[in-house]
Amino acid sequence: MFFKTHVRWVELISKFKFQGNYIENQIYPVNIDGRSCLVTKHQMDLRVFDDTCPNQEISLREGLCKEGQIICPWHKYAFCLESGKDLSSSGTVLKVYHTKLENDYLYVGIEEGLPFWINPV
Repeated sequence: MFFKTHVRWVELISKFKFQGNYIENQIYPVNIDGRSCLVTKHQMDLRVFDDTCPNQEISLREGLCKEGQIICPWHKYAFCLESGKDLSSSGTVLKVYHTKLENDYLYVGIEEGLPFWINPV
């Protein structure tokens, strides 16, 4: 069966709440449509990524966020907050979600595979 990728935008938080309540480079857990994710404020922008390290599937909740990287608390592998690229040696990629600002709300893009004949609304 042939699938196409569709991005569904999920409202996360108002820009006002985000800028007022989130501390730069602090990691916060969130649940987005049943997915365990983490968010951080990096250079005043929202970054959203999976909660688990792709190398050993350990939670990144207690990790360190600095210099545009999320660093795993277990084995100290570093991942780029923009691309998810492994900056260490494992060759794995951390899932980083696209975000956008629209009407003073921040949204997270959830990719879904849909059969080619379905046109999402």
